Amino acid sequence: MTTVRRTDEHNLRQAISDILEQIYAIEYAMGLFYRKGTERELTRASEDFEIMRGAVDRLSVLIANANQDEEADAKIAEPVA
Repeated sequence: MTTVRRTDEHNLRQAISDILEQIYAIEYAMGLFYRKGTERELTRASEDFEIMRGAVDRLSVLIANANQDEEADAKIAEPVA
Protein backbone atom coordinates (compact mmCIF):
# COMPACT_ATOMS: atom_id res chain seq x y z
CA MET A 1 0.00 0.00 0.00
CA THR A 2 2.82 2.43 0.85
CA THR A 3 4.59 1.59 -2.41
CA VAL A 4 1.43 2.31 -4.41
CA ARG A 5 0.96 5.63 -2.64
CA ARG A 6 4.59 6.61 -3.32
CA THR A 7 4.24 5.61 -6.95
CA ASP A 8 1.05 7.67 -7.25
CA GLU A 9 2.77 10.65 -5.64
CA HIS A 10 5.76 10.31 -7.97
CA ASN A 11 3.49 10.09 -11.03
CA LEU A 12 1.50 13.14 -9.93
CA ARG A 13 4.67 15.16 -9.29
CA GLN A 14 6.05 14.13 -12.68
CA ALA A 15 2.84 15.13 -14.49
CA ILE A 16 2.81 18.51 -12.72
CA SER A 17 6.47 19.01 -13.59
CA ASP A 18 5.72 18.22 -17.25
CA ILE A 19 2.91 20.78 -17.27
CA LEU A 20 5.10 23.48 -15.74
CA GLU A 21 7.87 22.76 -18.23
CA GLN A 22 5.44 23.15 -21.12
CA ILE A 23 4.02 26.36 -19.68
CA TYR A 24 7.53 27.84 -19.60
CA ALA A 25 8.12 26.63 -23.18
CA ILE A 26 4.88 28.29 -24.31
CA GLU A 27 5.78 31.51 -22.52
CA TYR A 28 9.24 31.51 -24.15
CA ALA A 29 7.87 30.78 -27.64
CA MET A 30 5.20 33.47 -27.28
CA GLY A 31 7.87 35.96 -26.16
CA LEU A 32 9.87 35.17 -29.31
CA PHE A 33 6.73 35.55 -31.41
CA TYR A 34 5.95 38.98 -29.96
CA ARG A 35 9.55 40.14 -30.48
CA LYS A 36 10.14 38.66 -33.93
CA GLY A 37 6.62 38.04 -35.14
CA THR A 38 7.47 35.04 -37.31
CA GLU A 39 5.10 32.20 -38.04
CA ARG A 40 7.69 29.70 -36.79
CA GLU A 41 7.54 30.97 -33.20
CA LEU A 42 3.74 30.94 -33.25
CA THR A 43 3.76 27.34 -34.55
CA ARG A 44 6.21 26.35 -31.83
CA ALA A 45 4.03 27.90 -29.12
CA SER A 46 1.01 26.09 -30.54
CA GLU A 47 2.85 22.75 -30.50
CA ASP A 48 4.00 23.35 -26.92
CA PHE A 49 0.41 24.15 -25.98
CA GLU A 50 -0.82 20.84 -27.41
CA ILE A 51 1.90 18.95 -25.51
CA MET A 52 0.82 20.75 -22.33
CA ARG A 53 -2.81 19.76 -22.92
CA GLY A 54 -1.72 16.13 -23.16
CA ALA A 55 0.12 16.48 -19.83
CA VAL A 56 -2.97 18.02 -18.23
CA ASP A 57 -5.04 15.08 -19.50
CA ARG A 58 -2.51 12.62 -18.01
CA LEU A 59 -2.66 14.47 -14.70
CA SER A 60 -6.46 14.31 -14.61
CA VAL A 61 -6.35 10.55 -15.26
CA LEU A 62 -3.78 10.08 -12.49
CA ILE A 63 -5.91 12.06 -10.05
CA ALA A 64 -9.05 10.15 -11.01
CA ASN A 65 -7.26 6.83 -10.55
CA ALA A 66 -5.86 7.92 -7.19
CA ASN A 67 -9.36 8.91 -6.06
CA GLN A 68 -10.75 5.53 -7.12
CA ASP A 69 -7.99 3.71 -5.23
CA GLU A 70 -8.70 5.74 -2.07
CA GLU A 71 -12.43 5.07 -2.35
CA ALA A 72 -11.78 1.35 -2.76
CA ASP A 73 -9.45 1.36 0.26
CA ALA A 74 -12.07 3.20 2.32
CA LYS A 75 -14.73 0.62 1.43
CA ILE A 76 -12.45 -2.23 2.41
CA ALA A 77 -11.54 -0.57 5.72
CA GLU A 78 -15.17 0.05 6.74
CA PRO A 79 -16.55 -2.53 9.14
CA VAL A 80 -19.55 -4.50 7.95
CA ALA A 81 -22.57 -4.11 10.25
